[in-house]
Parts: sequence; structure tokens; C-alpha cells
Amino acid sequence: MNKKVLIIVFLIIILIVVIGVTFFISKDENIQINIDELADKIAKSGAFEDELIKADSDILIKDYNFTNEEIKELVSYQGSGATSEEIVVLQVNDKNNLNSVKEKINTRMDERKEAFANYLPKEVFKIENNILKIKGNYVILCISNDAKKVSDVINNYIKE
Repeated sequence: MNKKVLIIVFLIIILIVVIGVTFFISKDENIQINIDELADKIAKSGAFEDELIKADSDILIKDYNFTNEEIKELVSYQGSGATSEEIVVLQVNDKNNLNSVKEKINTRMDERKEAFANYLPKEVFKIENNILKIKGNYVILCISNDAKKVSDVINNYIKE
């Protein structure tokens, strides 16, 4: 009798774990982000010393070496060039593109660190402490003065 009860309890625990894992995985995959709205909220967060201006997505695709097959939509805000500050929020066409996109972002960050090391060395710290988040099919990159403030904006937006 005790053996049957233990087996039933064990099966119930396994069922609860499977349902919980499935819920959390599907929650992240089904996430929908309005990339324009999120990028705008980040830009208005007060986490930047530079005034950010919405950038042409075609130029950004070229700068990061993205392909049109990888990217479904993209929004970016760029600083004046006097700082390294920028925001990139994008949606990939397919989850299989996430690793490639992340590698291209890391390559671009390395290039920017090298460029700013000689030009404005204090900006390298911002680049090294960038925020790079992946949520579902979305990638969020932010280089700012205040990474915590940006993280809070992103986390609060995604909870909404």
C-alpha cells in the first residue's frame, strides 16, 4: 500500500514539473513585443547622456552585417557619435537566426570598443556593460549610461 502511494505522489510531482516547465518555455516563445514602443520607452528612460535619434534600419542592417533573411523588423536609436550610446530592438524571422544575430552583435561591439578606445576611451565602459537580452524571437541591445535603468524598463515592459 505504501509503495502505491509513493508512486502516485512521485507521478504527481513529475506531472507538476512538466506542466511548469512547459508553461515557462511557451510563455517566452509566445511573447509579443511592439519594438517601436519598447525602443521609444528605453530612449525616454533618462539612461542616456546623448540625445538619441531614430536611425535608418537599412544602415543598421549594413553596420551589423545582418541579412534580410535573418531580420523580420528592426528599430534603432543612435547617439550623435560623441558617445557610444545606442538602442537596437529587433525581431528575427526564425529562432534559428538568434545565434547568428547574437554573434554579429558581439562582433560589432568588439569593433566599437576598438574604435572608441582611441577616440573616447570612457565610452568603452558603456560598450562593455551593454544590455543584450533575448526574449522569444526578439533581441534587445542597449548601450547607455545606466544599464540598471534600461533593464528595469525592459523588464517592466515585458511584464505588461
